[in-house]
Amino acid sequence: MNNRLVIREFVQNLLSQKGDRAAFADSEQLIARGRLQSVDTVEVVIFLEEKYGIDFAEIGFDQNQVESIDNIMALIDAYGERLAMT
Repeated sequence: MNNRLVIREFVQNLLSQKGDRAAFADSEQLIARGRLQSVDTVEVVIFLEEKYGIDFAEIGFDQNQVESIDNIMALIDAYGERLAMT
């Protein structure tokens, strides 16, 4: 399964746990629209740290990084490129 599908499935599960089963676009601002709350953001961050090895203590955290599927994918790609340079 590709990374985008893995991320979509994870976020979809978070939304479903809250009874939100509505479709969403990869570009949808899920936090700004109130579909994800701060506690959900923490779950996304933990998932990204465990699944992709992203070290937020090293790179810092900005809520915008996990605002949408597209933003999460950009973060994964940028972090992968950063690791490749070291």
